[in-house]
Amino acid sequence: MFASVVRRDLLLAWRRKSEVLTSLFFFVIVVSLFPLAIGPEMALLRIIAPGVLWVAALLSAMLSLHRLFAADHQD
Repeated sequence: MFASVVRRDLLLAWRRKSEVLTSLFFFVIVVSLFPLAIGPEMALLRIIAPGVLWVAALLSAMLSLHRLFAADHQD
């Protein structure tokens, strides 16, 4: 059951490549701009890097959440 849902979601994502690329580019932009905003201190960047990656991943995932509830909204 779960595998079929995952397969269906991956197939839908493959058909809508622009949404996946938008999320991916947003992730890359956020992760690359954080060191510019914080500064060149490598020790600080090493400490906050995991948090920055998680926050960027969550924000980029939120870009595609509207598609998750679109079918329910239409019903």
